[in-house]
Amino acid sequence: MTFARTVKEELVHLKTNKSEKLAELSALLHLGSEVVINNKGLFIVFRSTNIALTRHFFKLIKKLYNAEMEIATSRTSFKTIELSVLVKTQTQNIASETSLIYESLSDYELLTIERPCKQAYLRGAFLASGSINNPIKPNYHLEIFAKSKTNAIFTQRLMNHFNLNAKIAKRRNGLIVYLKEAEAISEFLKVVNAYESVFHFEDLRIHRDFNNSINRLINIEIANEKKTLKAANQQLKQIKFIKQYKNFDMLEPSLKQIIALREENPTASLNELSLAYEEKTGEKISKSGINHRLQKIKELSIEIIKTIKEQEKQQ
Repeated sequence: MTFARTVKEELVHLKTNKSEKLAELSALLHLGSEVVINNKGLFIVFRSTNIALTRHFFKLIKKLYNAEMEIATSRTSFKTIELSVLVKTQTQNIASETSLIYESLSDYELLTIERPCKQAYLRGAFLASGSINNPIKPNYHLEIFAKSKTNAIFTQRLMNHFNLNAKIAKRRNGLIVYLKEAEAISEFLKVVNAYESVFHFEDLRIHRDFNNSINRLINIEIANEKKTLKAANQQLKQIKFIKQYKNFDMLEPSLKQIIALREENPTASLNELSLAYEEKTGEKISKSGINHRLQKIKELSIEIIKTIKEQEKQQ
């Protein structure tokens, strides 16, 4: 089961009062149904591939309007079973009370004056056409699809009433109202009272973020290790070059010490060389002190190269 379906399974089992039911049903109708008008009258059709949601819609209509309904099944192009609820009676009342035909932001607002009704409408909107990425995936994303601009704007307005910073984007055949930030998605789940899903979302998010942090630290360690090995190899090459073209006994004691130290510890970092120096000599030396001496080794090798080139020119 997808995370989005898990959230919806939780939402359809919440207990609500009559005004919340009406607000939730309104969103389901606005975002998940269509009106059919023919010579037999006005009908409302609600479609979903989610059995629990279909049952929930059926119960809301029965509870609020006691309308007559028919349920039919069909197969989608993806070979999944789609359930259709055909509302046959009380359709004029339903359409009028929910502003289903004549979409009106002011009428929508009348349905959602109280905070719990705003929450209920968003719950219905998500149930009707919402989706949410699994928190273990790389990107956080929650969206609600709307065919009409009015429904998209109103959904966004309600989301932003709860400071979710929702945005609208165009999609084929409509628009989406979406959230991209993990904190906003978690807050949305709280707003619609999907608290079990909030705990699951946060648990998965913390697990994923923890693993990402560990991976970043490991990558940093690997990068630092590669950098250390590269520098050590360069220093060993410089030492070999100096020994080949310079009398080792003529070098100053500090350079002979650092050369011996590096050769004894061919893969050590500056910090490890500092500790090795203290263990060997009984004296302390900082990483910068070690680095300063290694820089002298580098400069000496460069001077030797310059001298060799000058001699070649003279020949």
